[in-house]
Amino acid sequence: MKGISKLAIGIALTSHGLRAVAAVEEPAHIDWGVVEVTPLAVLNIGYDDNIFQNSVTDGLKNKSSTVYDLEASVEFKAQQGLNTYVVRAAAKNKHFTSEQDADFTNIGLDANLNHELNSRNRIDLTLGIGNYHDEGSTVNGVVDLSAPEYIRTTGRLLYGLGGQEAILRADLFGGYNMQDYKTSNGLAQGNDRKTTELGGTAFYRFMPVTDALVEIKQRKLDYTGVNSAGYDITSYLVGLSWEATVKTTGYAKLGRRYRSSQVSGVGSEGYTGWEVGASYLPLEHSLIQFSTARDYGLESGNPQDVTFTQGTSTEVSWKHGWTSRISTRVTYRYTDEELQRASGEALKHLTLNDFGVGVEWQLRRYATLGFSWNTIDRNEKALAVGQTPDGFSRNVYMLTAEVSL
Repeated sequence: MKGISKLAIGIALTSHGLRAVAAVEEPAHIDWGVVEVTPLAVLNIGYDDNIFQNSVTDGLKNKSSTVYDLEASVEFKAQQGLNTYVVRAAAKNKHFTSEQDADFTNIGLDANLNHELNSRNRIDLTLGIGNYHDEGSTVNGVVDLSAPEYIRTTGRLLYGLGGQEAILRADLFGGYNMQDYKTSNGLAQGNDRKTTELGGTAFYRFMPVTDALVEIKQRKLDYTGVNSAGYDITSYLVGLSWEATVKTTGYAKLGRRYRSSQVSGVGSEGYTGWEVGASYLPLEHSLIQFSTARDYGLESGNPQDVTFTQGTSTEVSWKHGWTSRISTRVTYRYTDEELQRASGEALKHLTLNDFGVGVEWQLRRYATLGFSWNTIDRNEKALAVGQTPDGFSRNVYMLTAEVSL
């Protein structure tokens, strides 16, 4: 699997702040009775100086290209009181002028149901299915530059018990993500995999805007069609969630995480982990967000070895509206991880610096222009014999045009 793993560092932060600094107004919609239909089209034109995210393999080193990225979507939304029902279809075509074999088209369909059964019971259900590609990877090195293609099915259910302002309440949640890779010349383009998650969080409101919480959750990685042992991660966390003022919300969790493997003779191991996030709205048109986590990563490059990652990831972002039509954003993410085998043997040390800036200018209510620059620097150090560091650097420049009704 290409790229460094993304740790689970985010529980969603305040959405009202994001809307406050957005340069684009809410797109207009068409009313079909009780259903609102919202079409949207986005064209990105830019330059990528390392489309295969590779600085080691001959034939793939630092391959650059002009990029055309066209995205189109249509959303169907119905709302009844506090209940919301959404279906969204989207397609994305990406074209590389210098490496056309790497072109791909993604198509997906997602549905979300947010339903209040009564004041003490609520359901949030999300389902998705689509045809996607592993951008930046190849099916077979320089022999076949096509991006590996797979069918992805996802689902997530959250059941809330107890009123939002009650002294005691709980959230029970579960989810899955399945990736079934297509074949090329009789061989699978990737390793079919399934990840699942189950857990629950109990909240105790001991102050008007502050809850103590206890959370238990388990994530599991399984492969199909290969001789893979798989493994699971169980977390026991305690902490706080708060909304100190209209301008500040956040959460902090600390506890133990344990990784278990089905590899013969390999026992479980554990270490201290955390999840912290905060959102601050110093001005009506400015939003600062911060999150950090220390966790195991559900990602494996070699199913037979069941390699996984363990480390810390931190992210900070600032979105600011300078005028009613012009806004900017700045983001930075730092990841420090160790790649290990199921036995716990350290293979590589990985660090990732990801920095991005962007500006948006709303020309009309229905049209917005934007420019962005994103730079990534991945460094690797081998910690075991036979390991080959494959770090890389990458810069992507994009000019964006967004059009709605």
